[in-house]
Amino acid sequence: MQVSDEGFILKRKKFRESSLIITFFSLKHGINTGLLKGVLKKDFGTYEIGNKVYIKSSFRLENQLWNCSFELIKNNSINYFENENKLNTLLSICYLIDLTLPSNIKQTKIFNKTETMIDNLSKNNFIKEYVLWELFLLSELGYGLDLHKCTVSGKKKDLKYVSPKSGKAVSELVGEKYKNKLLLLPKFLVDKKNNPSKEELKKGILLTGFFLKKILKQNGKSIPFCRQNILS
Repeated sequence: MQVSDEGFILKRKKFRESSLIITFFSLKHGINTGLLKGVLKKDFGTYEIGNKVYIKSSFRLENQLWNCSFELIKNNSINYFENENKLNTLLSICYLIDLTLPSNIKQTKIFNKTETMIDNLSKNNFIKEYVLWELFLLSELGYGLDLHKCTVSGKKKDLKYVSPKSGKAVSELVGEKYKNKLLLLPKFLVDKKNNPSKEELKKGILLTGFFLKKILKQNGKSIPFCRQNILS
């Protein structure tokens, strides 16, 4: 079977003397892994994590390792080598996709959102966009957070906390007695027009990270190291 697609490189591993095993997230086929033979050292930059590539593949069986060739569409990785936060964010996007999604299943909605997120790394507010992307990913994984009203009172004002058990918002008044057991809800997740401070962004990273850890732990996995270094 012959396949032509486009996607993002999620990880790579050297195989023998001049070959690579590359895992990629593609528009039409989701996550797959392919063998790239005869890679020259001068071309290694094409296969950096986060780069967008055109993919040509062939295989006989669905569960067989694909034989692949890649053509660079956009070198995302090189743009952020000198910006630690942006590079860690790019790597986190790729690793989380690889860690949370099943292989060989088309994920058009997630692919399109992820492509937009990678493009948004060029913006100054990229961390805000990244936290919103993680919220989206949690929702697609079946762990959507309800941050629009208090789970106890039903009120939509003065929301300050999130229940670690239910993922639902809690108002400041209701949550005051239990605040040591609750997660903090940053204002920019309630009001999308809010321009968050660095401290508010850290709250967002901690909030989505808490639920991502729960998902990954169930499958014997852990949060990637690069994500832990965002805003560190």
